[in-house]
Amino acid sequence: MATAPTLKSPDVSQILASARALVPELRAMSADINRARMVPESVIQRLQDAGLMGLTRSALYGGPELDMSLVFQIGQILAEGDGSTAWVYCVTNSHDHLVGLYPKAVQDTYWASPRPLCASSYQPQGKVTKVDGGYRLTGQWGFCSGIDHCDWVVVGSLIFGEGGPPRLGLFMLERSEYEIVDDWYMMGLSGTGSKTVKVEDMFVPDERMLDNADVMNGKTPGAAIHGNPLYRTSIWLLFGFSILAPTTGITRAAYNDTVAAMREKAASKDPIFAARIPAIQQRLAEISVKLDACELLYQSSLQESEALVMAGKSASDEIRTRNRRNQAFIAFTCREVLDSMMQMAGGRGLKDEATVQRALRDVYAISAHPGGNLDSAFASFGSVALGGPPTEMFC
Repeated sequence: MATAPTLKSPDVSQILASARALVPELRAMSADINRARMVPESVIQRLQDAGLMGLTRSALYGGPELDMSLVFQIGQILAEGDGSTAWVYCVTNSHDHLVGLYPKAVQDTYWASPRPLCASSYQPQGKVTKVDGGYRLTGQWGFCSGIDHCDWVVVGSLIFGEGGPPRLGLFMLERSEYEIVDDWYMMGLSGTGSKTVKVEDMFVPDERMLDNADVMNGKTPGAAIHGNPLYRTSIWLLFGFSILAPTTGITRAAYNDTVAAMREKAASKDPIFAARIPAIQQRLAEISVKLDACELLYQSSLQESEALVMAGKSASDEIRTRNRRNQAFIAFTCREVLDSMMQMAGGRGLKDEATVQRALRDVYAISAHPGGNLDSAFASFGSVALGGPPTEMFC
């Protein structure tokens, strides 16, 4: 795949139009993408050719350094064609920011690699031992979305034995340093290729470990390199939006298909369907207003967070946990409305090619992800509301 674009002032309206133009193509390929259990190389290349990759790449490395929210907006659009493609797009492209937090020497190596894309698995797993000049790392990390297309991965592991509480380290590994385990057989987001990576007693130099406490406080090495305030704030304030970005797009595509199918049935003058029309009208109204509300909630939360970041202001615990509450609520509500649409679809919705059943499976997977989990997000919000601390690690 070609390297990221070097345009300094791309036309955002054209970028969004290019994303919209890919939706029919992705929609036609969606079943095949899911059966392949990964986004095909040809699709990644199409995203590149359309000018959609590397949009948040820093200006220091020839990128346009556009707002992170643009990546999420593109993800929402792409999700109307295929949820797995949108998921991989949002995750890998948001990592351009993550890479920018490491020391400059690491960034130099990353951007000079043949395929400067990065996967991740942040949940602390494995075993790490401090040694002279770095760390010895052993373990397995699952759910590394898009890993087949990446030259790099960032994995999380707890560092013990330093005389204080354990630290969460974010270790950046090159492709030659880990094995990909082909274990991605899932009911939802099955085309994301979110496979496991395995590492055995691998030496990781000091410069390729970020302390998560520094990430949370905006005190990483990259903060001193880039002028953009984005690099001096917690990655977690915005990264949660990358996980949830495909949700409303997936649901919107299923809603549009549902309305089209119901119109077709209504026009058929089927007397059995005619008797159901009042109930269907009411259900469509309920579904549409919930979906509209989710889209508005997503946008307002993201705008508030991005405004804080770009103003160089830190987000309070109240804002951070409210974001997480909103994100989880969106996943939960979209899952609810997709269940309603599935019931409306009847036998037609059970077909493999039916948009609604694939959408339901994909959104179910998002709501099961830690980023979309209602219980943990609501518990953390409630803790802060009652004067306590956030209870989620990534917030």
